Amino acid sequence: MKKVSNYILKCAAICSLILFVTCDEDVPVENTNALNPEIFFESLSQVEAAVNASYNQFQTIYQRVGYVFPDAMSDEVVSSGDPNFAPYNRFEFNATLDNIALYWTACFNGIGACNFVIGNEERMRANSATSNFSNEDVDNALGQAYFLRALYYYHLVKRFGGVPLKVDLTTALDDKPRASEDQVYNQIISDLQLSTQLTLPKGITEVGRVTKEAAYGLLGKIYLHRELYSEAQQAFSNVINHNLLPLDQYRDNFSESGEHNDESMFEVGYNGEVGTETERWAQTGIGTSEVTFHSQDYTGWANARPSSKIIEEFEDDDPRLDIAILIGSDNSYGPGDAFQFPCPGCVGGPVWYKFSQLYDEQNVSENSSVNVRILRYADIVLMQSEVEMNLGNNTAAVDFLNQIRDRAEMPRYGTATMDARGFPVNTSDQIFKAIVHERFVELCGEQVRFDDLVRWNLDDQELSIFPDANFNNPDPSLQVIRNYDPSVHRVMPIPQNEIDSNTQIGSGDQNPGY
Repeated sequence: MKKVSNYILKCAAICSLILFVTCDEDVPVENTNALNPEIFFESLSQVEAAVNASYNQFQTIYQRVGYVFPDAMSDEVVSSGDPNFAPYNRFEFNATLDNIALYWTACFNGIGACNFVIGNEERMRANSATSNFSNEDVDNALGQAYFLRALYYYHLVKRFGGVPLKVDLTTALDDKPRASEDQVYNQIISDLQLSTQLTLPKGITEVGRVTKEAAYGLLGKIYLHRELYSEAQQAFSNVINHNLLPLDQYRDNFSESGEHNDESMFEVGYNGEVGTETERWAQTGIGTSEVTFHSQDYTGWANARPSSKIIEEFEDDDPRLDIAILIGSDNSYGPGDAFQFPCPGCVGGPVWYKFSQLYDEQNVSENSSVNVRILRYADIVLMQSEVEMNLGNNTAAVDFLNQIRDRAEMPRYGTATMDARGFPVNTSDQIFKAIVHERFVELCGEQVRFDDLVRWNLDDQELSIFPDANFNNPDPSLQVIRNYDPSVHRVMPIPQNEIDSNTQIGSGDQNPGY
């Protein structure tokens, strides 16, 4: 599996060197015109190379900031004080932080790569008559680019609200004003609708590429976030060819050896190869773009420890806890007990087990090659439960919840056992409480909790208090007020360098509170 996806990453790295110039600190722009389309798109390998370049900015995003922002702002992570995490955990970030600019730039560079493919549809179709690729190959190329552009914009709109819409290749480098949040979401939906019609199904396309099922899954997720429940129900009904892994394979959802399994729907690929010291920090699709720091951040350095709140949310007999989090009764863990828990004076952990190299009995390092799972089928099933509840189909909502319970070999909702545990499901409000609980434990540490709380309007209630009172000596009797303000912190600030360089965006266009 890794070998095939690495082929895609290698092509993406090569093509990114052709397509992009390195952005300076002041003017983050995507150079989509660096390659002349008049001498490109003349062979299948060139079409694939252009599509592959659309993937690689997600490597830059999930090297660190892609998981830092939503996890640190949630209530399932406690920051060690590391400067990459602490400002977001405390809601003390501002428009001048480099990480925010990096995230913004990477997303728009990715959008630029997608536009290069989409904007050359006519040339590709004309060349398909005399080249070694077909109109079906062009469809698949376009379908992937539409999905990826939608996903980049989804990352932007979640973190910033309305952002400039750049979907026309001929004017992609022009300054654009902020579009409204509704306009961005409408563009995302339009792109995903096209992707569902153009991409190939799972099992037909190459492993690691966007599939028709992933497009329907992400489309359903967008509809849910927009409270378009009937549309979401229809989209999710088209997600086939995926299954929940049995409990004895559950850890495959988070390990390198389990990548691209039947539960995984879309992943960001890494191969752990950093190259020379120059290549390592080049940010051009090679070097550190081939590794993610997640394993070291969450497990080795413990820059983002699991909060006592998420640990306590697991039921006592839930086997998912030991697969997600290393709690420990002593200070050692990992292969040969080689690692020491980093909290001085603590008795054992906790640290995150999910997405660590420990699953494959490898030592934790910053050069992790564990793929990031962007979308997995368990999330789809839980979203289907939420959709059915909102449509008034309570029996169906409970049935979807019980698919997750059955996989975990846990008592089912609707039984006396779960009633006694405080989770009856006789009303919509009770079902909603069960959905909140199940998403918290099933998807913890997977960058969904913060956005869930915002969607449910529970963010102010759940995020105003620190998950733990004190990092080294948690005392649940103490409550430390967080700086969270839902009128401000549901989104982050537009990067200051964008305001300074974009003639169509001024200081008055900044998000409120920044």
